[in-house]
Amino acid sequence: MKKQKKALTALACTMLITTVLGACSQTSNGTNQPATSPGSSEQAASPEPTKAPLEEVTLKIVTAGDDRAAKQEVLDALYELTKDRINAKFEINVIPFSDYQQKLTMMASSGDNYDAAFTADWFGYSNMVNKSAFLDLSELMPEYAPTLYKFYQDNDMLGAASVNGKLFGVPWTEIKTSKPVFNYRKDISDKLGVEPGDLTAIEGIDEFLTKIAAGKPGMTVYDLAMKGDAGDIVTLLQPKYELQDLGFNTLYIDVNDASAKVIPLEQTEMFKEAVTLAKKWYDNGVISKNALADKDNQPFLTGKAFSGKTTSGALYGVTNFTDKTAVSAAVEVYPDNKFARDSQMNNAMAINANAANPERMLMFMELLSTDQEVYDLFFYGIKDQTYTIDANGVVGFAAGEDPAKPLWQNWFNWGFYRSDMARPTVTSPEEAMKQNLAYATRDNIVISPLAGFVPSPDSVKTELAQRAQLSSEQGKLLLSGIIKGDVDSEINAYIEKQKAAGLDKIIADVQGQIDTFLATKK
Repeated sequence: MKKQKKALTALACTMLITTVLGACSQTSNGTNQPATSPGSSEQAASPEPTKAPLEEVTLKIVTAGDDRAAKQEVLDALYELTKDRINAKFEINVIPFSDYQQKLTMMASSGDNYDAAFTADWFGYSNMVNKSAFLDLSELMPEYAPTLYKFYQDNDMLGAASVNGKLFGVPWTEIKTSKPVFNYRKDISDKLGVEPGDLTAIEGIDEFLTKIAAGKPGMTVYDLAMKGDAGDIVTLLQPKYELQDLGFNTLYIDVNDASAKVIPLEQTEMFKEAVTLAKKWYDNGVISKNALADKDNQPFLTGKAFSGKTTSGALYGVTNFTDKTAVSAAVEVYPDNKFARDSQMNNAMAINANAANPERMLMFMELLSTDQEVYDLFFYGIKDQTYTIDANGVVGFAAGEDPAKPLWQNWFNWGFYRSDMARPTVTSPEEAMKQNLAYATRDNIVISPLAGFVPSPDSVKTELAQRAQLSSEQGKLLLSGIIKGDVDSEINAYIEKQKAAGLDKIIADVQGQIDTFLATKK
């Protein structure tokens, strides 16, 4: 980083000298005119400013998901395309979702100098900010990514990425909601002769999946996806109870409550219903008995799961299965109920506090926001090798490529997504993009009063550590159906253990922070 700063400083000095020399040739009226008069036979020389070359660096990016076969080939091509502007090679470290947060935390603790990492309000952002793991970009971004910064300013997106006036995230620019959608294999339910019924409510989903399990489809019936703190049964139920996850130690608020009263997950009716369903589905074979150990990121697409929770993309786009005979069907659950629109930090990138090359990383993000060729290469790969593009600008898959396991497309690049640069694809055509935007801007998709709020753990670190341990050791067992006794008794015992571990102190502290946050918005 020191070497890079020397190069950047040299460049700045060169530009300063050039500016000063240029000022000496200005006329008294301040306009930039030649020192000699227009009628002179000799014109003053205007030397080209000399830019100091940037020293070559390697930008190290960390993200979650599955690796891609063409990764190195694409990154080598990206280096060649951009080296005259940022002179940086690229290294992307892809970590499975199930291990991502733990490994990123370990990297922060060890002082690793990676440059940027995927983050999200639903996936560890608040914890990383509170560990001082991310760099404050308040001064760096306007200087090294001015176009992107202005876009955030013009579209009122900076607030969601800022904490106490400091900018810690580089958010994507998509406007969306993660309101849950139930996704299932229609071809298999048809084969088993099971009619779906009403899948807009959990009761209908329960009845449907129970019948599918009895038919033994030869795969996990419902992908529980216990990669986060609560799992996807809870997520399916959120719109029923109109609750919003704060993304902070399984604390929630009611989207109808202007005061944003903090509610711990385990004390909600939603939790009780989710645990009851989890036990039933565990006993009936609807969910896997190894769900907590499952590291497969896309079991639905690869044919390992009959159904799962997804979002609105499945309603309007194309689902790319490995099995080309597979047919997808998707239904929005509780379509009339309220749900919060995603914060801009729903998918984002952050610069490591110990980054070796933060300025260069921001320069690259500026290129992604201003150069379509760079964006296309980074997102879709190499034309005719990892993607095709037709006369209408629609991106497709290369010949022989498996869309469920693409060579490069659809790697976990969401944090870099720029809505004004993204192209329609065969998976998400232009009409689907419009429909997704309309879906996210309906009247029942509300803007959370806590958009941009990141609670600090400083006053309750011990209590939060105890809560997280209990959640990991017992809460997740309940939500994955691993229950030895009576559901009510197990839940009550868990609630009491959380209270004994300092839950009331946590709630009082976070509520105080929320009250202060809301007061500053009035």
